[in-house]
Amino acid sequence: MLASPNLSRVGPDFDAATLEPLLERLARFNPAGIAVEQLSGESLHRLQAYEVLYPESAESFGGRQLQLADMAKATTGLSLVRAEGQARRLLKDLDQTVAPSQRRRLTAIFAASGDLGSALVQWRRWGPDERRPGDGVSADLAAALDDVWIRHNEVWRVGVELAVRLKLERLHSIDDHDADDLMTPEVVRDLTTAISQNPGFQAVMSDPFMVALQGEGDRLSSASAALELYRDMNSEGFGRRDAELQWLTMLREPIPGDAGRIRVAEWEARNLRQVAHIREAAAAYPGERLLVIVGASHKAWFDAYLGMMTDLVPADAALVLANDGQGAGSDRSGADRLEVE
Repeated sequence: MLASPNLSRVGPDFDAATLEPLLERLARFNPAGIAVEQLSGESLHRLQAYEVLYPESAESFGGRQLQLADMAKATTGLSLVRAEGQARRLLKDLDQTVAPSQRRRLTAIFAASGDLGSALVQWRRWGPDERRPGDGVSADLAAALDDVWIRHNEVWRVGVELAVRLKLERLHSIDDHDADDLMTPEVVRDLTTAISQNPGFQAVMSDPFMVALQGEGDRLSSASAALELYRDMNSEGFGRRDAELQWLTMLREPIPGDAGRIRVAEWEARNLRQVAHIREAAAAYPGERLLVIVGASHKAWFDAYLGMMTDLVPADAALVLANDGQGAGSDRSGADRLEVE
């Protein structure tokens, strides 16, 4: 389980090369699959279908995915649902010699299914000369994929980049927002008021841990600093302190309408559903390794939940990110249970 800072918050001067030591260690972990905190097309379709319950969720958390899905639908004629079915069939039939035209077709199909991460994996598997319109990829979609790529995000800066290096064909989307309906306007109002006025929350926001967390982007200025940031975020102490400040405070402090308790319920329900998606993705790699990349605040919950699973052995992130990287290992054969990092 790799906890990551939110790379979409870094400035335009961020150099992705600072992540190289991290990527080297993750490559030595040698996962057979990679799961990322991205909504699946299935989840987006459900959020849209129940828009009366989730009026902003699909657009807020998957707007770019939906935009590219519409572009791809214009050339493929496939809805989110039909594109997902075709993507699975195409992946099943792939052999070792995949032509550029097949990858462009898979790019379009993945984009149409709402799976932007996997679309980028296919798009980046070939050199610039092959990343051109054709086989279902329109000029607009090609330009949009290139534009997305230059924008910083841990899904592609870590997940896609690593998948391309390891010659993987896709990413697995594990994010979930089915509990967003708990966060009614009244709950949001009461919680926002409490956070801005309650002395307990003010103390939390001024805590050195939280202040440092807000400035995490400043720790990505060099390769050594970036690796150290990832090590800190993947330590047990980090997860416990983050949970205590961000979440347990909501249970301790009095908030009108029990808005804090409702927010924690939404958070835990989301984490549980995400872990269910991880468990489902792991079924595709029995006896092999799965890398899971999530926001740092999720890790403590994920570690606890995954530790209760049968047939899974959570790996120690500290060993994977060690100076020599020897804890990662490279052999994926002969394992009795899948290792989740």
